[in-house]
Amino acid sequence: MGEKRPFTLFLCVILFLYLLTGPIFLFSFDKENLIQGEKEEPQWQGVITIWDVPRTTIAGSTFGWIKARISEFEKENPGVYIELRELNYENNKEIIEKGALAEDKNKPDILPLFVEGEPIPLKNVEPLEKWISQDIIEQLRPEFIQGVTYRNKIYGMPFASSGNVLLINGDLLQSIGLNLPKNKEWTYEEFINFIEKIEKAKGKEDIITFDAYIGKGDGSIMPMLLSDGGQIYQQEEQRFAFYQPEMVSGFQKLLNVKEKATTHKKFGFREKNEVYSDFYENQKTAVLAADSKVIYTLERLKKQDKGFSYKVMPFPNGSIDIPIWYSNNLSAYAMMKGEDPEKQKVMAKFLEFLIQGETQQSLRSLGAFPVNQKVKDLYNQESLVKNWFEIGYEYQTHPLTPKWGEIEKEIIESIQAVLTGKNTPTQGCKELQMQLE
Repeated sequence: MGEKRPFTLFLCVILFLYLLTGPIFLFSFDKENLIQGEKEEPQWQGVITIWDVPRTTIAGSTFGWIKARISEFEKENPGVYIELRELNYENNKEIIEKGALAEDKNKPDILPLFVEGEPIPLKNVEPLEKWISQDIIEQLRPEFIQGVTYRNKIYGMPFASSGNVLLINGDLLQSIGLNLPKNKEWTYEEFINFIEKIEKAKGKEDIITFDAYIGKGDGSIMPMLLSDGGQIYQQEEQRFAFYQPEMVSGFQKLLNVKEKATTHKKFGFREKNEVYSDFYENQKTAVLAADSKVIYTLERLKKQDKGFSYKVMPFPNGSIDIPIWYSNNLSAYAMMKGEDPEKQKVMAKFLEFLIQGETQQSLRSLGAFPVNQKVKDLYNQESLVKNWFEIGYEYQTHPLTPKWGEIEKEIIESIQAVLTGKNTPTQGCKELQMQLE
C-alpha cells in the first residue's frame, strides 16, 4: 500500500489541476472556434447583373475598362460572377430607364446612375448609407458625394470624374505666326488678349477663334460663368441660384468673348458633332472649350496620323483668382433594391472596390480623373495632363436632382438668349431664377 501512495497522490494532483484548468481551456477552445467560424462564414455566391454604357478607353475599347474591373473582382471573390450587358444603342437611355423601373426577376442589379447627363428614375434604387462604410464615404471628395445625394440619401457610388478645359490648336496658331501660351494658367484679361492676338493674326482666314458646345449633357462653358464666385447651387438655402452679381458677371464675360472672338454664326446653337468636327477634322477652330475626356480623343487621332499639336489650359481665373473645376460628367453606378441582403452586401462590396487606390489608378485608360481624394499621382508621368490637373481648383457641382433635365434646359436657353442679345446678362440670370423657382 505504501508504494502506491506516491502514485495515488500524483493522480490526485493531476485530477485537481484538470478540474481547475479544464473549463478555462474548454472555454478558450470554444471561443477560438467561434472566432474562426465567424471569419470563415461563407460570402454570398451567385450572379450579379450589370447594364452599362460605353466608356471608351484611350485604346478605343468601349467596354474594356469595366470588363477588366469585373475580372479582378471575380478573382478576389470566388463564386461571385458578374454578368455584363453591353448597351451600345441609340436608345440606351430608354433601355436603362426601363431597367431601373423593372420589377421582374430579370431586372438588373447595377445600373449607371446617369445616362446622357440625367439621373435614372430613383424609385427602385437602393440608398447606400447602410451598405457602405463611413470610411469609404470620407475617401471621396465631398463635391462628388453631393453629386449622388438626393434628400440626404446617397443613391450611387461615384467612381470617375472629368473637368472642363480649353484646348488650343498649336498647328493652327503656327500657320498664322503665333505660339502656344507658355504659362500653366491665366487670368481672364490674359485670355482676352490671347483671343485678340488670334483675331489680328488670322486676318480674313476662315478660322473660328473660339467655340464651345452649349447643349444637353455638357457643361463645358460653366467654369467661365462661375469664375467670379458664382455658385450654381446654394447649399445653405438648398436651391439653385443664378440671380446673383457673381453669376451676372460670369455671363457678361462669356458675352465679351463672343464679341471679341470670331465665332460660328450659330454659336451656342450648333450640334455637338458639328462643333467637334470643326476642331478635330476640319482643324479650323483655334480654341475649344470642352470636357477633359476630349484630350484622349486627340491622342487617338495622333496615333492614327490624323492629329495635331495642341495645348490643354484651364479656364481663365476670375475674381476669385482660382480656376473652376465644374463636374458635369460624373460617372457613378446605382445599386438596385433586392430581396437578398447577403447579395446586396456583395454588390456594395463591388461598388467600394471601384474607388480603391489600385482601381482608381486604372482610370488613366479612360482619360478620367479619380474621385478618391487620396489618389493624387494618377497623371504624374503625363505632362500633357499634369500641368493643368495639379493646379488648385475650386470644385463645383450640384446635388443629384431628378428633374435635372428640365433645369439644364432652362440654363441652356438662358445662355442662348444672352448670346443672341435677346437678354442682357442681368435679365438672363433674373429670368432663369424665376423659371427655376
